[in-house]
Amino acid sequence: MDDKLLQGKVALVTGGGNGIGRACAEELGALGASVVVNDLGTDEWAQGTTSEAADAVVAGIRERGGEAVANYDSVATSEGCRSAVQTGVDAFGKVDIVVGCAGALIEGGLKATDEQYELFMALFLGQKFWLGREVLPGMVERGYGRFITVTSHGATGLLGQPVFAAAMCGVISLTRGIAHEYAGTGVTANCLSPGGATRLHATSRDMFEKMHEEGIVDDEFWEGFQKTPPPEYVSPIVAWLCTDAGADVTGEVFQAGGGYVATHSRLREERTVYRGDPKTTPPWTLEELDLVVPRMLLMKP
Repeated sequence: MDDKLLQGKVALVTGGGNGIGRACAEELGALGASVVVNDLGTDEWAQGTTSEAADAVVAGIRERGGEAVANYDSVATSEGCRSAVQTGVDAFGKVDIVVGCAGALIEGGLKATDEQYELFMALFLGQKFWLGREVLPGMVERGYGRFITVTSHGATGLLGQPVFAAAMCGVISLTRGIAHEYAGTGVTANCLSPGGATRLHATSRDMFEKMHEEGIVDDEFWEGFQKTPPPEYVSPIVAWLCTDAGADVTGEVFQAGGGYVATHSRLREERTVYRGDPKTTPPWTLEELDLVVPRMLLMKP
């Protein structure tokens, strides 16, 4: 197989200095893409800034013969997203691929302050909107684009953390909306729900252990969490989506970890009961719903 399948493409990877983002940036660079490594350089809790993380990844890609530049803007703002994209345009003339990985540990429960809530939504959901607004017109014009957003298993709501769940589910809906709107243009939009032993993973261990003890997450989830493999097991599916082989794959959510790749279900009707033609039939009575909802919609005995 040609190991330069992405030669001539330009990729922007946010949060590219560590973890999943770093693995994706390095994988895309190895396939010949020119890479913009965006990383604000904060710690796991979104505190502080440094250029070291992004610079190290850029240096590594260059040492292996690839092309890369760093960008240190915060993608939790529209201005930062615009600047990150412009870095790619200035350095390489365009941006063909976006992988939105940037994230941090921010309070995602109902005890979040207004400031924490707004930062959470800006970083995890707003980032994808702002990046899409910047890059999609150019992608359509060139007839090629790969827009990949990072979501989480937390989108299911099964981890609690309702702010986190709302943002991550919003990422999925935003991405699928883009996929539908831009179908047939050469631009695809997909989500990645990764499982990788990153620094955020390590930092959240105590939280998930407590959730396991309280019964919020089950034994299977907790055992899987403890065996989470490194990020290098996640990045191949991202690279594959960017190749010609992924040209017709759009609107999907791929969950990836050590040794497996899975797709998520889509939001759709699962079960339906009919009362009758509304032109001739009155609305449901509460007594009827007492019987119909549990047995026929919720499938309870």
